[in-house]
Amino acid sequence: MLREVFLGIFAGTITGLTPALHVNTLASIIGSMDSVMEGFLYVVFLYTMGLTHTFLDAFPSTFFGIPEEDTALSILPAHRLALQGRALEVVNISLKTSFLAVLFSLTFLPIYLWVAPYYTPTVGRIFVFLLAGLIIFSEKGMKKVYALIIFCMAGTLGIISDKLPLKEPYFHLFVGLFGVPAILFSLKNNEKITPGESEILLSKTHFLRYSFLGTLFGMLASLLPTFTSSQAALLGSFLSKDERAFLTISFSVNTANFIFGLANFYATGKTRNGILVLIKNHYYPLNSQEFLILLIITITVGSVVNLYGLLISKKVGILIEKIDYKLLNISILSFIIAGSFYFDGLLGIGVLGVATILGTTTLILKVKRTTCMGVLMLKIMIK
Repeated sequence: MLREVFLGIFAGTITGLTPALHVNTLASIIGSMDSVMEGFLYVVFLYTMGLTHTFLDAFPSTFFGIPEEDTALSILPAHRLALQGRALEVVNISLKTSFLAVLFSLTFLPIYLWVAPYYTPTVGRIFVFLLAGLIIFSEKGMKKVYALIIFCMAGTLGIISDKLPLKEPYFHLFVGLFGVPAILFSLKNNEKITPGESEILLSKTHFLRYSFLGTLFGMLASLLPTFTSSQAALLGSFLSKDERAFLTISFSVNTANFIFGLANFYATGKTRNGILVLIKNHYYPLNSQEFLILLIITITVGSVVNLYGLLISKKVGILIEKIDYKLLNISILSFIIAGSFYFDGLLGIGVLGVATILGTTTLILKVKRTTCMGVLMLKIMIK
C-alpha cells in the first residue's frame, strides 16, 4: 500500500505542475489502460493522486495562467500576484491552506456523514440563482447588460457542449474561456514571471479565517452537485477583500471539496468528481476500515506534499524563468490545441475556439471573467 501512496503522490505532482492537465483527464487515460493495481490498492493510488493534485494545481494558473474547472476563478488573482514577483507566495498559500482544509475537513466529517444522506437538489439550485444575480448585478452601468449576454452565451455553449460527443468537454471549455485568452494577451509582452518570495503576506488570523470559510464552502460544494467548487469559490469572492484572501478561500475550497466528496461517496455512493467515478467503476462500496485508511492517507499526503511542494515549485519556476516567455506561451498554446485534438479531434478544437472567442470578449469589454461561469450555471438554472 505504501507503494501506491507514493505512486499517487508522484502522479498527482505531475498533474498539478503540468498546464492544462486536469487530474480527471489523467484518471480517464489511466482508466482506459490495463492497470497492474487491483482492488483497494487501486483506490489508494487514485485517491492519493487526486488529493495531491489539489495541493499543487495553483502552479499552472500562477506561472502559465492555465486553469481547470476547480480553479478557474483563481487565475486572475494568482497571475496578478505572479506579475508582482509573488508567484511562490501563491503556491505557498495553496499548500498551507490546503493542509488547513484537511484538518478542518476531518473535524467536520462526523456532522457531514450525518447530513449527506438528506440532500435535496432544490437547495443547490437556489444557490446558483443567487450567485448568477450577484455576478451580473455586481457590474456597473452597461456592463450589467454585457455580463448578462456573456453569461447566457457561456451557458448556451455549456449546454451545447453537453450534447456533443465529447470525451473531455470541460478541458476545451475552461481552458478556452479562462486560459487561452490570458495567454494571447500576454504574447504582446515578454515580461517574465519570477518565483519571488514565498512568505505569505496575510495575517495568521485572516489566513485561518479564510481557510475555515473555504472549507465550509468546499463542504457545501461536495454536498450539492448543482453547486460546484468553482461556484463555491465564486461565493467566497464576494466575501474576500483582496487577492490573497480570495486565493486562500479558493484553494481551500478545492481540497475540502475533494475530501468531503470521498465522505459523500462512502456515506451515499454518490460521486462528485472523475476520480470517484473511476473508483466506483472498479471498487464499491468502501467499508469503514478502508474509509479510515483513506483518511489517514489524507493527513499523510498533506504533510508530505508540504515538505517538497514549495521546493519543487521554486526549481521548476527558476527553469521557466530562463525560457523565453513568448516562446513558452506559444508552446503551451500548441500543447493545448494538440490536447484538444487528441481528446476530441476537430470538434474539440472547434469548442476550444468558440470558448476562446467568448473569453477574449470579456477581456475586451472589461467584464468580470467570473461571468463565464455561466457555462456551468445556466444549465442548472433551466433544468
